[in-house]
Amino acid sequence: MKAVQCGIGVSCLLPSLALAANNLALEEVLVTAQKREQSAMTVPVTVDTFTTQDLENTGALTMSDIQAYIPGLKVGNSVQDDSNVTQSSFVIRGIKSSNISTGGDPSVATFLDGVYLPRAAITVPFSDIERVEVLKGPQGTLFGRNAAAGVVNFISNAPSLEEAYGFGFVKGGNYELLRGELMGNLPLNSAMALRVNMLHNQRAAVTENEGPAKPDPGEQDNQFARVAFLWEVNDRLRTLWTADIDRVDNGPEVRIGISEEHSNYPDPSDRKLNTDAINAGESRDMEGLTGKLWYDFGDSGMLSLIASYRQFDTYNLQDEDGTAVEDVYVDTNNEEDSNISYFELQYNVASEWADIVVGVNYSTEDTFQRTSLTFSYGAVAELASSMASLPPGVINALLGSQLAGNYVTETMTNTGDFQSYGVYTDMDFSLTEKLNVIVGLRYSRDDKAFTWFAPLTDFPLSQAQGENFFFNSDGLESASESWGKVTGRGVLNYQLGERAMVFASYSTGYKSGGYDSLNPGSGEAPLEPEVVQNYELGVKGDFLESRIRTQAALFHMTIDDRQEAIESRQPGSSAAVPTVINTDEELQGIELTFDWLITESVRAGIVYTYREQDSSREAHFDAQGEFVEADNRSESTPQEYTLSLDWSPETRFGLLLFHVDYIFEENTDPENEDHIDEFNRVNGYGTDTELLNARIALTLPSGDYEFALWGKNLLDNGRTSQPGGLTGDVLGTYHVGITPPPTYGLDLKVFF
Repeated sequence: MKAVQCGIGVSCLLPSLALAANNLALEEVLVTAQKREQSAMTVPVTVDTFTTQDLENTGALTMSDIQAYIPGLKVGNSVQDDSNVTQSSFVIRGIKSSNISTGGDPSVATFLDGVYLPRAAITVPFSDIERVEVLKGPQGTLFGRNAAAGVVNFISNAPSLEEAYGFGFVKGGNYELLRGELMGNLPLNSAMALRVNMLHNQRAAVTENEGPAKPDPGEQDNQFARVAFLWEVNDRLRTLWTADIDRVDNGPEVRIGISEEHSNYPDPSDRKLNTDAINAGESRDMEGLTGKLWYDFGDSGMLSLIASYRQFDTYNLQDEDGTAVEDVYVDTNNEEDSNISYFELQYNVASEWADIVVGVNYSTEDTFQRTSLTFSYGAVAELASSMASLPPGVINALLGSQLAGNYVTETMTNTGDFQSYGVYTDMDFSLTEKLNVIVGLRYSRDDKAFTWFAPLTDFPLSQAQGENFFFNSDGLESASESWGKVTGRGVLNYQLGERAMVFASYSTGYKSGGYDSLNPGSGEAPLEPEVVQNYELGVKGDFLESRIRTQAALFHMTIDDRQEAIESRQPGSSAAVPTVINTDEELQGIELTFDWLITESVRAGIVYTYREQDSSREAHFDAQGEFVEADNRSESTPQEYTLSLDWSPETRFGLLLFHVDYIFEENTDPENEDHIDEFNRVNGYGTDTELLNARIALTLPSGDYEFALWGKNLLDNGRTSQPGGLTGDVLGTYHVGITPPPTYGLDLKVFF
């Protein structure tokens, strides 16, 4: 039961397809997701997986690189969010998470080798990763905390006692891309093995920065290392110990100012920008330790224990005006210093008629967050001109010499002390040889204590009015609250054959309530918990003598009190700031993955998703400061699909693999509620995403060397994000991101 020894959860490779030695055959994959070996086709969960070969074909480094290949998955909300490391979020089936506050939680739970990852840690790089699993719909019964919309699960390769081996990998490309990775697996004796992997990645900016600020927006510089030690103490007991370290020192996001008045390069297609953000950039220093223990009681079951500790410091300073003009200078910074401890005890027993899992988990998290907003005196003057309906620049023209070079920084500091508990059971009963029923229940409880502190700045106008422009608190404010919920699932699945099944499921999910880090008022009125109900019909399997593999799911999901982040300008505030409100939503849709082995050497695939969504928002103030009554909205997901083709012809030079994929996503930004007609002049606004990517790899007959030539965005797609920015509405300083330009390069991999 190897998979049980390496982790607990759904461990299947559907629908990713492993390469056979000489062809692209759809191989059977055995899993132990229900504590006994069974085909991936028999696991009644909608789950998509990205394997090692998939990661190589796409050149993926983080989750943003694979989102187009998994139906219903998004990373962030736009092109601009793709590169965000410390404030990223995963979106499953349209359920977006608030990613601005440590007082809240994501709606998608993320795990690394069975251990929960907090929001700022979810963008771990793909270094020596066996697979990435994305589970759709509520998964609280087995995964627990914050799995209301789904789960992203990273599975690392474990040490092997079989033999000593390793690899070295180098990727080089334009824009000074250099990525290197080393891995070594060393059996120390018949019972102990060590596995070490290290990754280094760096790349220059893909846009040209004419401004004074450094590093350039879009620069990448990160390192990751992991050590794993496996000890099979005896036939029943084994342990696995891992330690990892992560360092990120990236440039800030690419934010191209589109203001014709203030920006030197208002056309995003020029791929040029001016930024003067002081000390801009994004960094993360993170370390983690994990210990696992498994004890096999034989026919009586298996006991597993996980204990983990992770700590991280982050820094994320971004240019909010997208220009190098001091008179409209605004930047924001998010700093965090947090740690989390996670523990889980699980017991699994399997018989001919039932598989039963029972478990408990506990986590404790200490958080520190400081949100800063810095603006120039000139920006205040421009804001005053706007509020007084004066022409732009009038006040700065009169007082410019007195205002120049002066800045003010407002801060909101938060601390949090969180504890989470869970008790669960999941039971799979075999009613007949083909018919199974699964029943699962979980009780979750979350205790949160949170504080707010926003000191009054020495800015003269703030001193005069006795309050800041953006962040205010009544001294040190604090609040605490507890939430609890019983959730569960019921599944009925029927085997159509040895490697095919249909299933129907009902599941509920829960994400605890919380606090808005920028709004001390949420201490008196905390954010309500998210409660999710999901109905699902699915079919998966291999058909036509294993020539076709497919997974299709129809779902209907309702979410009560989803925690949504919006830009809101409160009465008396000078500009909009990120704010969290509660929204009720109803979604229904279809997700499809389909792979066809046309011949022994040619395989084609398609990924498709369609979704309809109805939302009911609570009353709020919008980005312009207008009061919006509680409203209802209906929308359909843009048309999205990904096509792929693999060809592996026989050659006397070795194993050759051609891979090509085409990604299409309809752009509906002009239909967005934040659209204004001024945006229509921006090149790339409203442009559909059309990405053509290709890779040609040759593995020599010895199997010791692999060479590859690759290219991405070969059609030079230039889609821009929805224009935004904290001061866009009041100062006209909207900015956008843009799809990275065509990139190309070479890979070399050496096995030893």
